[in-house]
Amino acid sequence: MTPQDLPDLSKVATAREKPLEAILDTARDVVGGTETDLKTLVEAFGDRAFGPVMILCSLFLMTPIGAIPGLPAAFGLIIIVFALQLLFRRDYPWMPEVLRKIKISNVKLEKTQKFVSPVLSRIDNVIKPRVAFMTSAPAQVLTALVSIILALTMIPLGVVPFGVVAPAFIVGLLGLGITARDGVLILLGFAFSFGVAFGVFNLII
Repeated sequence: MTPQDLPDLSKVATAREKPLEAILDTARDVVGGTETDLKTLVEAFGDRAFGPVMILCSLFLMTPIGAIPGLPAAFGLIIIVFALQLLFRRDYPWMPEVLRKIKISNVKLEKTQKFVSPVLSRIDNVIKPRVAFMTSAPAQVLTALVSIILALTMIPLGVVPFGVVAPAFIVGLLGLGITARDGVLILLGFAFSFGVAFGVFNLII
């Protein structure tokens, strides 16, 4: 499957009413019955891929798939690549060709969807556009910086079973806030980030 063969799924993937369910539905349509590479999957989201891809990485990392050696670091790198582009206000996300080597199979996607489906609809029912200043361009700079820091922690935490769950959850909140234009979720993501940083600092002390 090539990007040219894909249907135009960007509108589905960024649906405001059910953003979480729409993202997984889009991923399932792209993967089809077998598998696809990560770069092709990202390209299917079009120019609104920043938020959805952050959410998708987060969902994978919070499931048993995130415990597979090497995957936390790979997804952390993807988050950093996207956050840097968000930081520099790039209109259309770019992904390196090396990500074609990372395969997303239908089996992995189904495991992820089965693991998170019970809570997706509940979350979708409570999110909505609000606190608009937190989704503005200046605020997205801070969102990008926080996402980069969180993604960097995934590299050492990847050796600890499910050690990346906390940063992945926060990245998911930030990505969902961007996708749904929900500033409350971004504020929550910042609050949790400071909480995690404070806890780590106390442990070091």
